Amino acid sequence: MSGMNVLDAIRARRSIGRLVEPAPSPDELRLMLEAAACAPDHGELRPWKFVVLGGQAKDDFGQVLLDAYLARCEEAGVEPTEGQRTKERTKLGRAPMVIVAAAVRRESDKIPWEEQQASAAAAVQNLCLAAVELGYATMWRTGDPAYDARVKVALGLREADAVMGFVYVGTPSEGGEKPPKEPSLDGVVEHWRP
Repeated sequence: MSGMNVLDAIRARRSIGRLVEPAPSPDELRLMLEAAACAPDHGELRPWKFVVLGGQAKDDFGQVLLDAYLARCEEAGVEPTEGQRTKERTKLGRAPMVIVAAAVRRESDKIPWEEQQASAAAAVQNLCLAAVELGYATMWRTGDPAYDARVKVALGLREADAVMGFVYVGTPSEGGEKPPKEPSLDGVVEHWRP
């Protein structure tokens, strides 16, 4: 898909739940992260952080997710099944690379936290579009781990920061591709008149 224009990349960007090798090369990953860093950024605060999980690090982070899950279960008085434990421990295995995207709260008298989070979300979208342009697919996931303080600590984040999501990156398996999106504007656009 390399060489497409931005409008084609936007329509081609689809969430694909299971991805396989190859993952982006180090040079391609750098291009993706540079695209993310080009996001709108009021005040040039750079209110984001990306933690790349690949290979053994990705497998090891599965233990962080399992430990946080077990703590949430204990707090809720729920006993997880062995299947639930395995699912939590291995969920990052749905792709060869996972990039954890976070909004990092910067001190500012002018730029509110909501704008900083919006900037981080725009950075994630840029990352996903760059992946598509390079011939890869992504899945932007959140879920309970994104809101778990224990997971944030393991990522080197503070309580004031926010995990925007886990971006799974790789190649669609054969037959796993999706056609470009056909957007609809029904009910979502109005032209204001006084």
